[in-house]
Amino acid sequence: MTDTPPAHPVLADLDWPLRTAHLALRPARPEDAAAIWPWYGREDVQEYTTTRPGDLAAMQEWWDEPSRLASTVVAERDGVIVATGMIKVQDAWGQSDVVEQARGTLAELGWTVDPGRQGEGIGTELAAALLDVAIDGLGIRRVVAECFAVNTASRRVMEKIGMRLEAVHREDSLHRSGHWMDGATYAILASERAAGERMTGSDETASHQETR
Repeated sequence: MTDTPPAHPVLADLDWPLRTAHLALRPARPEDAAAIWPWYGREDVQEYTTTRPGDLAAMQEWWDEPSRLASTVVAERDGVIVATGMIKVQDAWGQSDVVEQARGTLAELGWTVDPGRQGEGIGTELAAALLDVAIDGLGIRRVVAECFAVNTASRRVMEKIGMRLEAVHREDSLHRSGHWMDGATYAILASERAAGERMTGSDETASHQETR
């Protein structure tokens, strides 16, 4: 009889809201799409976002996808949504005889911040909280984040929360401008996080960003 690894917790299993120094994080809800659309739909925000909904209806359809809602949190400040975050749990690679032990051990982080709240340190505070949730809440052993290499704001946030640059991939990412661009991959292990300083509640500044 093969031993089955214990099920990993999911975002819905955790206690919410999660409060940091200035933010309150909670799982995303369908009605949040309308609240974030006024700033998420801005051209400058969508410069680096993976998806570019053309209107609120398209935004709602994209937002309501079950796996997206299950992996998304929103960050509120004074009752207003100022950012969204993603913790996408994945299976790490493993050889066939140990592949079950690799399931659910990897997570990718992403975030998008209202540019109208630029200068409040929201990006760094949110990213640090996402990292805490992934490692402490979900038991993830390796966390990654990716972005266009030219997205220096996102890269600064990754570095501030202790992630290391693991690779710059030459022209591996097609931007909606039609240009092939370099991609950057950052990562951190849970063991490295435990040895470092926790950053939830940081006051450092970051502009809007989302992975890729």
